[in-house]
Amino acid sequence: MIEFDNKITRLQKRLKGLGRAIAGLDELYLYGVYPQNYPNLSLVIEEAKDHLKQAAKDTKVEITELEEPHTKYDLTEKDTLEVIQDHDE
Repeated sequence: MIEFDNKITRLQKRLKGLGRAIAGLDELYLYGVYPQNYPNLSLVIEEAKDHLKQAAKDTKVEITELEEPHTKYDLTEKDTLEVIQDHDE
């Protein structure tokens, strides 16, 4: 019987798959695919990695919004940051 997958589980699987794809593209040098050997392919791969990284970032945001919608950021509207002065010694 197929187990029911909710939206968060599907998004987590997508994130894991995107991470694997990024890691695979990063490791192409292990198989002899170097920018010096394949300059045009390397440009396309870099663009693909950028696209995958953006998709992973968007997926992380979506997971965070579904899991904990009110804790997306550490600071709330009432919180302020302490200003730290640089010391010139």
